[in-house]
Amino acid sequence: MHAQGKGNGRGERWEIDPEHSELRFSLRHIVVSTIEGRFQSWGGEMLFDPDDVSRARIHVWVDVASIDTDSAERDAHVRSAEFLDTDRFPRAQFVATDVAPRAGGQATVTGRLQLHGTTRYVDLQVVSDRAWLDDLGRPRATYVVTGRIDRQVFGLHWNQDLDVGGIVVSDKVAIDARVEVVRTTHADFARAEPAGAEAAASDRAPA
Repeated sequence: MHAQGKGNGRGERWEIDPEHSELRFSLRHIVVSTIEGRFQSWGGEMLFDPDDVSRARIHVWVDVASIDTDSAERDAHVRSAEFLDTDRFPRAQFVATDVAPRAGGQATVTGRLQLHGTTRYVDLQVVSDRAWLDDLGRPRATYVVTGRIDRQVFGLHWNQDLDVGGIVVSDKVAIDARVEVVRTTHADFARAEPAGAEAAASDRAPA
């Protein structure tokens, strides 16, 4: 990456390349061991200061109806009003509020996740994977992102009780993403805001 002068308010705008990125999730299921799935439609952008990573501004959106668990029947149920209710809440959004860099190209990104009409703060672990120039001479980079949320705090309460005790589906949902971004333009930190940065704040109950 080409570094801009420190403190001059200039940075870089990077966009997620959906064709080369993947957003997956998994959760325990008493019958099939683990349910794994992905979202087919999602994207976002990052405003990045190469001299001060902590200033990064990140916004990610997800069309939740694009969920795919390799089961049409299960996907239809998850989209229904019993669970994600995608007719009422078609989009989830994440807006970073804090980026804490660590050694080895790692960082903890804290932000507001808006899902199912509820907003909660979540922590994501981000690891820088690689950076290169593509065939058009554009800078690209990949990141590995992991996290865990509690679906109950987002009002996703559906479950089934077992006759022998216990429940069918775990409350904890693991998030695993491979994100490829491409640099598009310069960004002015004094003026620019990532799309969706106006997402409403909420109480700080962790997910």
